[in-house]
Amino acid sequence: MLKTGCLVLSIFMAAPVMAAVPSVKVLIAKSLKKIIVEGIDLQKTIHTQNKSEQYRGRKSISFDCRPSSNARKNFPKSPLLVASLSSPTGLISWGKNKYNGELQLLTNPGMESCDLVNLIPMEAYLTTLLSKEMNGTWPVEALKAQAVAARTYAYDRIRKGQGIEAEDKLYHLESSEKDQVSGTFMDVTANTMKAARETHGEILVGPSGKIAPVFFHSKCGGKTLRPDQVWGGVEEGYRSVNCTFCNKTGMKDWKHHMKGEKLTTMVDKVLKRYYADQTVGSDIRLMPDSTENSELRLYVGDRLHIIKKSYLRNLAGRELLPSNNFVMTMNNEEVHVKGQGYGHGVGLCQLGALELAKRGYNYRQILSHYFPRHKMKKAY
Repeated sequence: MLKTGCLVLSIFMAAPVMAAVPSVKVLIAKSLKKIIVEGIDLQKTIHTQNKSEQYRGRKSISFDCRPSSNARKNFPKSPLLVASLSSPTGLISWGKNKYNGELQLLTNPGMESCDLVNLIPMEAYLTTLLSKEMNGTWPVEALKAQAVAARTYAYDRIRKGQGIEAEDKLYHLESSEKDQVSGTFMDVTANTMKAARETHGEILVGPSGKIAPVFFHSKCGGKTLRPDQVWGGVEEGYRSVNCTFCNKTGMKDWKHHMKGEKLTTMVDKVLKRYYADQTVGSDIRLMPDSTENSELRLYVGDRLHIIKKSYLRNLAGRELLPSNNFVMTMNNEEVHVKGQGYGHGVGLCQLGALELAKRGYNYRQILSHYFPRHKMKKAY
């Protein structure tokens, strides 16, 4: 646990590596039938025709994303970059939103519509993201901790996007809870600009210096989890750490009730999907559980199964199980669920970071608490 005045920093700055600021390709919309883009002195490139055109003054350009049956036959099944649009002003509009950088239109796998991607410099991307993943008015030190975490995640995705396995994917990440939520030019605040500027190029690496994903979530509810406890994959350097700092803010402790039959159905699906186990039955008995357990022990008939709580949450949904930090018990035919926190629980606890910043901790101290074995590094 953190104690004022006696925090030992394990995060330190490694020697900087000089490199250009990368740009990130962010999927901002899917399955659009029609796209209207506006801007001043727009530059339009139609990649499928190898044709570019410059427009003077304010211009609105419309794209019908429903190709003819003949075009659909000739297009490849893998995503295709159809068009790019940019403006020398640095801003381009889609609907009511203004974006920094370039907008790119891609065919989606079904060939029935378009996906929209924002190609944007990393540091500009972060100034919009911080208002969405946290709040643009939060203390700068909390925002700086988030900036380093989000930059690391995006930087890792960019590096992986350069590999052969990503040839059929024309963007690095999605603006959604699947990856991380970014905003628009209108979401930028003085605090988010300051947070990005004062952590320029900084990322976290594991104990060996390897770049890997850095995760974050809204509220851990008392203790963070390791990636292997939630998703099954082991990521270097992660430890579960205690966090009491988020207790009095955000979502309150929650509880739900459901019929035993509903649990039986969910367990059936979990066993089949994640454990390739076809053994199911109506006689489910839960073994004693606690918040320290990331897995449930239960009997299906006379056979013991151990399943990850995160797998159950994936199928049950966030409305029923807002976090992976819960206890489940059975009383006759009714199942009682009590839990704390919101989100997957891995890595940086955002509300915990907010409280630490309010107490005067800087972003390196905040990151050191949630990532005690990671190191800080200048990526560019």
